[in-house]
Amino acid sequence: MIEASHDGGKTWGAPKPLNPTPNPQGDFQVDLQVAVNSAGVVFVAYLDGKNTVAQRSEDHGETFTAPIAVNGDIKNGPTDKVGLAVRGSDVYVSYSVAQKFFVASSHDGGKTFASVQINHETSTYGWTLTSGGAVDSHGTVYFSWVGIKKSGNALGLQDLFVTKSSDGGQSWTTSYADRGVPPGPEWKNCCGWDFWGPQIVVTVDASDRVYVLYNAGTRDSGPPSVWYRSSSDGGASWSTRIAIHSSLGSTWALFPAIEGGKTGEVHVAWMDNRTGQYNMWYRTSADGGATWSREIQVSQFASGFPYKTADGFTFPYGDYDGMAWDGTHIHLAWGEGPSYHGPGNVWYATS
Repeated sequence: MIEASHDGGKTWGAPKPLNPTPNPQGDFQVDLQVAVNSAGVVFVAYLDGKNTVAQRSEDHGETFTAPIAVNGDIKNGPTDKVGLAVRGSDVYVSYSVAQKFFVASSHDGGKTFASVQINHETSTYGWTLTSGGAVDSHGTVYFSWVGIKKSGNALGLQDLFVTKSSDGGQSWTTSYADRGVPPGPEWKNCCGWDFWGPQIVVTVDASDRVYVLYNAGTRDSGPPSVWYRSSSDGGASWSTRIAIHSSLGSTWALFPAIEGGKTGEVHVAWMDNRTGQYNMWYRTSADGGATWSREIQVSQFASGFPYKTADGFTFPYGDYDGMAWDGTHIHLAWGEGPSYHGPGNVWYATS
């Protein structure tokens, strides 16, 4: 489903299904990603049954083209996770098939796609999950990934890495943002097998500086923290990681979101349960992460929702948060609910 606002988020239209026709391969449509190019064309990508599909809208989200399976040239198993990066008519969608991971590239505004397998030695990275993508002013595209050694159990150390292409998605290089981080806390009979595990997102600013934000614990099954790193050389090397929040220790901090702005400007958001309940938090830096604004609690109490109290909400609803910068304002979207299974709600806030 998608909803559109034409007044800066003050009001929202009714939710509309992106693809009302059930996929014969499966009845789920999840992991939705949304991006808008400078011409105002809206692009979406998501899992639809076994496929990863993409659609576009030229009327600000009122109508969308029919779904295109971006993995149409890769027919060797169900796809998982979705990353989306857009600049002009260049559209990139990342996805994985077990231990193989791919990026599908389009250079005609999402009308046609061709996939490239990034890894050819599957044991190097393990099972891969993608979470974020970005394209810089020169057309260089980045995607962020987690490499998991033991799928289905989320056991063993995990790697966080960024892939990069400077030739329109034909060839890729890889750099590690962190290696050998502990898996997430174990919570049996609750969530997806790596719901609490590390997740990494990537962005660029106006000067093409690269930033990543990710959650990872410091010990096996310990509480996750959210860490920040930057790169001034296109991801070849990364700054020393810093914790982006003050609530270190027993607090669970996870589900990072990041967005670049003007030169040196970076915005970050995450969830943590420092109050005993979960809340969405935000802060920003104008100097590439050398200094940061105070932490701002974005989520607030609202009556009529049993899972919300003055301390926050009971549980994260979904494992993606959304963030966008329109040149003036930051826009945030996230899910809240009573449990992993919901039913929950999507909330929105703007600066």
